[in-house]
Amino acid sequence: MIFNLIILFIVGTIFGSFLSVLIYRIHSDKKGIFFGRSQCPACKKKLSFCDLIPLFSYLGSLGRCRHCKKPIGVWYFILEMVCGLILAGLYLKFPFSEMQSTLIYIYYAVISLSLIGIFFFDLKYMEIPELFTIPVMVLILIASIFLPTPGILNMAIGGAAAGIFFGFQVVASKEQWMGAGDTQVGIILGMLFGWQYLIMCLLIAYLFGSLISILLLVGGKVTGKTRIPFAPFLVTAGFIVIFFGDSIYKLYESTLL
Repeated sequence: MIFNLIILFIVGTIFGSFLSVLIYRIHSDKKGIFFGRSQCPACKKKLSFCDLIPLFSYLGSLGRCRHCKKPIGVWYFILEMVCGLILAGLYLKFPFSEMQSTLIYIYYAVISLSLIGIFFFDLKYMEIPELFTIPVMVLILIASIFLPTPGILNMAIGGAAAGIFFGFQVVASKEQWMGAGDTQVGIILGMLFGWQYLIMCLLIAYLFGSLISILLLVGGKVTGKTRIPFAPFLVTAGFIVIFFGDSIYKLYESTLL
């Protein structure tokens, strides 16, 4: 098991490195989103292999471009680390030993990488590209045919409930509280978990969102008019439900008995 965890962590950091490039190129509207040589955003110098080794390149260069010495955002390092930890953690949650269990792991791994991309894109640029949302919705629909899921009806209710819940806030606030991208993330979580676990996910997201917002206000980092991206809270709540949702639900049931 330890060997598998190490391998999956390394694979996760590689995907994280790719995600960081993808996020930058999508936002910058660069051609060749999936192909082409990476370059330093500051000096435009083409990066070599030694500049692209996940985690180690950042640490080895002390967080600076090897050519122009301009600082490299620490979010690149954090993104790679998070992807590695999530892919390794998913193996503990969904260990694969046969075909179906392997497919379940791959299913959650793909969704998780997309959610991580959404987290960092919204946190950094205050927007959510459909490249990260629409394919995941399609994947969840297709997977419902072959894999154990909440079921078509439960998925439909969860997705519709999230769409209505967030859509109302988008319209009522004229996108000041929520954006269309937040609605799509909510629909993804509703489809992924079904309506029961969606409620849990929303409660966790709003709890975290409220706490962090209060801390930022008290610390003077934001004002009452500052827009705070909400997708990172939704994604964080989504991962909590993926890893601990069953335990939380059982704990909730036990308190009612």
